[in-house]
Amino acid sequence: MDVVEDVMTKKVVTCMLTATILEVQKLMVGHRISRIVVVEAKNKPVGIITQKDLVNFLLADKSRRGLEEIRGEEVMSKDLVTTKPAAPISGVARTMIRKKISSLVVVDEDGKLKGIVTKADVVMYLASKGAGIYSVRDFMTPNPITVKPSHPIFLAASLMSEHGISRVVVVDKENKPVGIITLADVTTISALLKPAKVLEEGKPIFMKGFIALPKSIHLLTAEDVMTAHPVLINKDADLADAAKLIVRHAVSGLPVIDNSGKLVGIVTKSDLTRAVAFRKE
Repeated sequence: MDVVEDVMTKKVVTCMLTATILEVQKLMVGHRISRIVVVEAKNKPVGIITQKDLVNFLLADKSRRGLEEIRGEEVMSKDLVTTKPAAPISGVARTMIRKKISSLVVVDEDGKLKGIVTKADVVMYLASKGAGIYSVRDFMTPNPITVKPSHPIFLAASLMSEHGISRVVVVDKENKPVGIITLADVTTISALLKPAKVLEEGKPIFMKGFIALPKSIHLLTAEDVMTAHPVLINKDADLADAAKLIVRHAVSGLPVIDNSGKLVGIVTKSDLTRAVAFRKE
């Protein structure tokens, strides 16, 4: 039986309760990760801060505080879901789906941090052991949320928060994917989610390849932030191939197209985790 210890990430990036959101953001961007485990003394986990937590908090927070004024303990999810190193992978996948979470913190018998198992780890498992079982259409999510290149970036961020999703697909007039915007993209420009503070400080914002002036932030569009030419997959492809593409390109989801190149769905780490949850060990 394959267990958590076989796939978990042992080197976990952590922060203390006193860390600011600015420090948390820098850790996420610097390590290219989507969650930070919050620990107290003796390396015992007490919470977790995900990109989704960060974006949702900043969208809802009406104060004029900057990122350096907000402490991590205000934003973190305190109801940690934990598991043990010897737990079966399929069981962990079922827990992720049932509780609608993307990771479980792995602890030893004393409650000390031993690692973390994420949907990315589950996807890697599927990529290596799931060939020939399912096709993409079996587990893809149809009718994904989309925006046009000219839509405001604030609309994309609001849609992600409203629908509890981690990405929106940018499509052209023919409904063909031309880009994708993820929570990771929004996290890198999270200061823009506090526009009053940005305007007050008057400092330029460094975007992907250019600098945005504070007075122009309301003009920023999906095209300014999106990752162009996203990795695509056909609905009839092997699901394990989708897992391999997600691992190889370090992305969290793939727009799914039909034979004419039009968007028909999206397959994400969550969808692949469902496949592992349903698979018998």
